[in-house]
Amino acid sequence: MVSMTTRILVRLLGAVLAMALAASTSIGYIHFPPLTMQKMCKQSTNIRVLGVKKHDKEKGVVVYEVIEILKGENPKGMSFKHAIRKDADGAKPIFDWVEDGKRAVMFTIEGGGIACGYVFIDEFCYSVDYNTKGDFWLVVRVDPDMSACFHGTVEQLQKVAKDLLDGKDVKAPVKESTKALTLEEREKRVPALNDILTKNRGK
Repeated sequence: MVSMTTRILVRLLGAVLAMALAASTSIGYIHFPPLTMQKMCKQSTNIRVLGVKKHDKEKGVVVYEVIEILKGENPKGMSFKHAIRKDADGAKPIFDWVEDGKRAVMFTIEGGGIACGYVFIDEFCYSVDYNTKGDFWLVVRVDPDMSACFHGTVEQLQKVAKDLLDGKDVKAPVKESTKALTLEEREKRVPALNDILTKNRGK
């Protein structure tokens, strides 16, 4: 007969392994993103359509609300406030785009106390990492090279994502002139990215 102590240890080990797996998966996802929308839909644990509830360009804050859940569930109490770092290069397209009521599609991997992902706005994309203590999503960097994965309007992406999740064979529009970053180019970004993630997750 299995003892109570053994059962507790097995549960703890399972929890630790689950957290380790989630951390490993999220690192791969944020460092080396899916290169096609098909893979993005498959690898993401959560896909949401967001709407801009309010924003403050001077403070670099965009507060979204969930309009529609395409995949996964919403953790209770999680906010969708996005904070744009003051030192984030190339964030102007986000500020040019943002207006109350505008919509975005957010793809994330969530689990084990870690959450990170990609937010597609009209013809642009940026990556985010969740700060659990502050309950906000830090904008890690802008990702114009993700137009090799998808390039178009949010309305188009909603339809493409729904079709792909339904198992339909559809082709996502991309920006032909954009080439996805090579593995070597991505690896060069790793140290700086790790520094941002470590600081955000350690607050």
